[in-house]
Order: sequence, then structure tokens, then C-alpha cells
Amino acid sequence: MKKANKKLIMRYLVETGPHSRLEIAQFTKLANSATWRITDELMKEGLIEQKGFYSATSRKKSSVFGPSRSFALSIIYNVEVLETIVGIGYLDGSWKIVESFPTGTLEDFLKNVEKTLEKLEKGFPIDKERTRVVFSLPGIVDIKEQKLIYAPNLGWRDLNIKEILENRGYPLIVDNDSNFSLLAESFFSKDVKNSSTAFFLYLGEGTGGSILVDNQIVRGKNFAAGEIGHSILVKDEGGSYKETEQFLSISKLIERFEKKKGYGLEGKTLKEKFDSAVRLWFENDEIAVEIFQEFLETLAVILRNIVYFLNPEIVVFGGIVNNIWETFGKIVYKRLSELVPYEILDGIIFRDTIFKNVPPSLPGCNVAAIEQILESLG
Repeated sequence: MKKANKKLIMRYLVETGPHSRLEIAQFTKLANSATWRITDELMKEGLIEQKGFYSATSRKKSSVFGPSRSFALSIIYNVEVLETIVGIGYLDGSWKIVESFPTGTLEDFLKNVEKTLEKLEKGFPIDKERTRVVFSLPGIVDIKEQKLIYAPNLGWRDLNIKEILENRGYPLIVDNDSNFSLLAESFFSKDVKNSSTAFFLYLGEGTGGSILVDNQIVRGKNFAAGEIGHSILVKDEGGSYKETEQFLSISKLIERFEKKKGYGLEGKTLKEKFDSAVRLWFENDEIAVEIFQEFLETLAVILRNIVYFLNPEIVVFGGIVNNIWETFGKIVYKRLSELVPYEILDGIIFRDTIFKNVPPSLPGCNVAAIEQILESLG
């Protein structure tokens, strides 16, 4: 019971921010004596710290406590095909991007991981017993063995992250970008947290998906649950099957666009190039209209499949591009309404991720580290 109460108090402070002991006792329904004792223990363990005071009465001030920032909870490697973003996360749910490097070949990637780890160990409050190294990978990941099974867009297969970092001695967390993204949404947004079923559609160099049922990520027997990008969409004239990813991948869209245009789109990153393509679409550029028409039709068809297969309460869009629904939602929903009866579609929420300026998988990496710490308490 004591461990469960400890976990209850810690989760309350992590999810809602600093509070006084009296507020903690009122929320948790624990006795004042138990609340005082547990908060003292959490302070001694370095998990919470005093954040200041507030005036309880005109003469008395109460201490306010919140999650500790005395150590970095997570070192984050948010791996994408072209770029890897490195971040630091804390127990209070905050995170900071510290640098990035071209993902490159596997050999280059591993060298850069070693280099950045050494740099971060010198520049941040790293605690090797508590700081987790977290990898978000664009592929199918065995979270138990901490191994990348396959990342087709990187050409990496059977990559054992655990063995690679064994000499470093850090606790390790490995998962794919879609699952981390939905984990972040379930932690920070009430609609996903309160839903019984949710789906995250990840749009980046590839196309991924993640399923949440009763606040648990569904991974499947071989960790391929939710991988909507590998579902078959059509069969071409030659009899070959085409996967959804070929039509919804942002990188594939840019590739088709530049091939038809005969020149490169403005921008250095995939996001910047996509924004350039969207501007041309708004200007009624003939090629832009044609390419986005196919993209949006495919998106509507895939959403139809998700609605019938999972019937989620909410579908969230995000990845490298985090404003798909804001930009195209009305068009897609109109088409979706033609494909799905009102009775089936009624009440389902479609929206963009709450994370606008960062891949949602990055804060999700820190959430995974938070959840691991909380689980260790009870």
C-alpha cells in the first residue's frame, strides 16, 4: 500500500505540477501524516524538490513541491531517415533539444551516438542509475529485446541497441516513432488520456501508426500492430501490390512532386519542402493540385479503413508534418463522409498532434522514461 501511495503522489505531481502537501492530501485522500511522510521520502530520494512557497493564510506560508530537475531523466535520440535529433528530458515532463546530426550510415550513426553521449555527460546532470537513454526508431522494434527488427527506409535490420550501449551502463528504452508519439499524446492531452481507443497516424519519411486501447499501447505478438504504412492499398497493372506508405509518405510525395516539376522544391528539410508544395497547392499550381488530390484521396481511404477496423474515439495526425488536419481536414472529412455512413463516423475526433514545432515522438521518449520511473515506485 505504501508503494502504491508513493506512486500516486509522484504521478499527481508529475502530471499536474507543483503542489503543497495539503493539496496533495486533498487530491489523494491520504491522511496528512502519510502525505508528509511520503513527500519526505521522495525528497530524500531526490525525486521531488521544494519549488517555493505560497501564502496559506495571511501569516503562514506553505511549501510547494514538484518533480526534481536535479538530474536529467532521459537522453533522447529521435532517429529519422535524414536527421537524428538529440534531446534531454526531465521528470517534470519538460524536454530540450540540444543538437542534431545527419543520420547517415549505421556506422556514422553509432559514432555520433558515442560522441554526443560523451558531450552530454559533461554538460548535463546525468545520473547513470536514473538517466535513461531512449531511442525512437522509424521501424518495427522489439521492445523486450531492445532491438530494431527492421527499418525499411533506413535499410537497417536486426540492430541490437542493448548490445551496442552495454558498456555505457545506462537503463535503455527503445520503441518506434509512432508508439512514442501516441504515448506523448496520452500523457499530455486529456482527450486521448480519457479515450478507450485512439490511433496515431505518423507521417514522415515513411508512414506509421500506433494503437491505444484503455491507455495501453497495443504492440502485437511481433511488435507490428498499427503499422498502417505496410498495409496493401492497390495492385498495379503489372500485378505488384503497392503499400499505403508509397502514397502517404511525405518523402515520397516530395519525390513525385520534384520529378514532375523537374526541379527541387524550396527548402532544406522535408518539412520545409512540404510547406513549399502546400504553398503551390494554395496557388492552384496544376502539378500541386494533381499530387495533393491523390494524397488526400488516399488519406480518406486509409481513414475509412481505420474507422472500420478499429473504430477509435480519436485519430491524431503528426510526425514530420504536424498540421495536416489543419490544412486539409475539411477536404478529407468531406470525402471520408462519402465513404463512411454518418452513423459510423459520428463523434470520432480527428485532429493534429498538440506538438507543433517538434516531432511528437521526442516528448514521447521522455514520457516513456517517466512511466518507467513511476512503475518502479509501485
